[in-house]
Amino acid sequence: MDIRWPLSDGRVTIRPFCVGDAEALLEYRRLPECQEYTSHTVATIDEARALLSERVARPEVIMGALMIDGQVVGDIGGRRYRPETLGPDPHGWDFYLGYTVRPDRWGQGIASSAVALLTPALHHQAGIRRVVAKVFARNAASVRVLLKNGFQLEGTERAAVLGRDGTWLDDCTLAHLDPRLAVTD
Repeated sequence: MDIRWPLSDGRVTIRPFCVGDAEALLEYRRLPECQEYTSHTVATIDEARALLSERVARPEVIMGALMIDGQVVGDIGGRRYRPETLGPDPHGWDFYLGYTVRPDRWGQGIASSAVALLTPALHHQAGIRRVVAKVFARNAASVRVLLKNGFQLEGTERAAVLGRDGTWLDDCTLAHLDPRLAVTD
């Protein structure tokens, strides 16, 4: 995808992850606090390298490293996909968004800054029509990050995902439409 890297607001910078970042990724992604809300977990350096290798190799995937003062403090990214259609093939793309921040950096506005940087770049540079984030309802901080950045809650699927702890989780869908695309009913 055509994103002009790096993206930065002067404090948080997003640059593409590379396989050489595997140790930094593993350092926070193996923590239980991070694994609670992510679908892809890593527990070893080999798993971290494999995840990065697989993501970097796919042209429809973005995996950006969240950087502060030259250190990786999290990640943001996802994959583009064609929206569903009842007619001709759509010309645009939609995008599933996800992010993770090191627990020792939670509450510092890093995720909010990252979403604020990447979302407009997806719309304006990569031609993404709709950015979609799926967030567990009990992850209230992540829901706040998205709402603060102009995402709208489209719905909540009740008891939709079986959590790692064996409890059923409500799954919220939030989306951000390219503001240049007027939606009419």
